[in-house]
Amino acid sequence: MIYKFKVWVWLPMKTEIHLSAIDDKDALKTFNKIDLTKGFDWKDDGIRKSKVTYEVINVPNSDKSTSSSSTPGEKS
Repeated sequence: MIYKFKVWVWLPMKTEIHLSAIDDKDALKTFNKIDLTKGFDWKDDGIRKSKVTYEVINVPNSDKSTSSSSTPGEKS
């Protein structure tokens, strides 16, 4: 048999952003323009554990179609 594993990982991370604005609306507008994927020092938040969710699907060798008997699972 062939088994297909689907894995989703959620890593609780944090970073800090300090910005100057004249009011809340201006602060939100500035924050929404920031690309959070670049130039930030992301660290483990230290409060929550990483979460991994997985699903194992039995795939028959003959036709490579997925079986309807999947087994979802969760690991913290």
